[in-house]
Amino acid sequence: MTTTDTIAALALGVGIVAAIAAIGSWKAARNSQRAAQTLSRIEQQRLHTDLTPVFRCTVVANEARSTAMLRVHLEGPPGLLSHGTIEITASLRNDNPHRGDGPRLAGTPTPKEVRAQIWGPWKFSADGCDDTGRTVAPQQLAIGEWTRYGLTPTSPPQWARTTTDAWHRDYANEPVRLSITASSKGSEWTVPLEVHVTIDTPA
Repeated sequence: MTTTDTIAALALGVGIVAAIAAIGSWKAARNSQRAAQTLSRIEQQRLHTDLTPVFRCTVVANEARSTAMLRVHLEGPPGLLSHGTIEITASLRNDNPHRGDGPRLAGTPTPKEVRAQIWGPWKFSADGCDDTGRTVAPQQLAIGEWTRYGLTPTSPPQWARTTTDAWHRDYANEPVRLSITASSKGSEWTVPLEVHVTIDTPA
């Protein structure tokens, strides 16, 4: 082997080593980037969870159970103070989340009709509620502040073989199942709650 051949072989070897090193560096950089993205995503999820709004809710009905008042208090967390006001939307959940999911028999209501019915003791009667009384219009609420919504008793669906009195008795001791959606600065949280009803009896 001539000197020229030796130099060429050495140059080729150096080139191969350099290429291997470059590939290794590229893989390391890619893995590092993926790790950084994963950590960033985990941190964002943690911060989002830490900022989940905390609500304290009460429902007080009159002695005749003909009307009630839902009070929603936004208690925290303190980290939300920097967000200013939070937009909240309250809605009612059914007593069973799977209502309307089963197979439909002839002559029975459609799944859409079943899901449209409020299967619970109360519906919204406040200004801005939808036609069914399930959801109220969004409101702005700051940490430490509260809002309230009027409620009236629900009625059985038209196809039900029960009386209104029997329907009310069935739900007399059931809680109000809420879902409050809160949003601020591009973040959104959905908080499920169950609120037991207190009867306001005259002193």
